[in-house]
Parts: sequence; C-alpha cells; structure tokens
Amino acid sequence: MVLSDLAKNAMLQGLADVLNAGNNSVLSIYIDTVLAAELALVNPVELNITGGVLTFKTPPEALAIASGIPTSAKLISATGELIADYAAAEITLNKDKIYQGGYVGIQSLTVRI
Repeated sequence: MVLSDLAKNAMLQGLADVLNAGNNSVLSIYIDTVLAAELALVNPVELNITGGVLTFKTPPEALAIASGIPTSAKLISATGELIADYAAAEITLNKDKIYQGGYVGIQSLTVRI
C-alpha cells in the first residue's frame, strides 16, 4: 500500500492532536537507561505537517540531570503514554554530549510516514 501525502498528513495531524491534548508533552532524552533531560514540547507541537512529515516546534532548552552521550529518546504524551521511541541518530541535539547541570536542546525533531 502506498499512501498519498493527504492521507499521511491526516495521520500525522492525528498524532499532533494526541500530543496537543492536555498539558505539554515531553521529549525524554536518555544516556543508556538513565534519564538525562526532559524537554517540554510547546503546545501546539507542530511547526508544520507536509509531504508526510511532521516537523515539531523547537522546545525550550532544559537542564540536564545526567552526563554522557545520548543514546535514545522517548516522546511521551501529556497523559504519560509512550508515543514514539527515537534512536539518538534520529534527533538533532544542540550538543554531541550532555553535561549534568548544563542546558540541553534540540535543533530538529520530525516524524515521517
């Protein structure tokens, strides 16, 4: 099955709607199994949805609670439900390494269908 961009965009809008419900959703960044930082996603989360790609607004930076090289991230809804797992290569942080007590941010975050 090959979906049209219209269908892909509709599915991604549904995802954005889930993330926009309630308080802010969160991007949790991990170093192995240790939570390193949590970035609160700005509501509404979407910057745009086009061509089967949901591009998120850049959230504010957050203080890191652990140090190391990020290995993964989890996108969590405001109700605490896991929405997506990301490998470190799928998110673009503003730094290669995270330092406890320092600020962490992302340069870009997308979901592609």
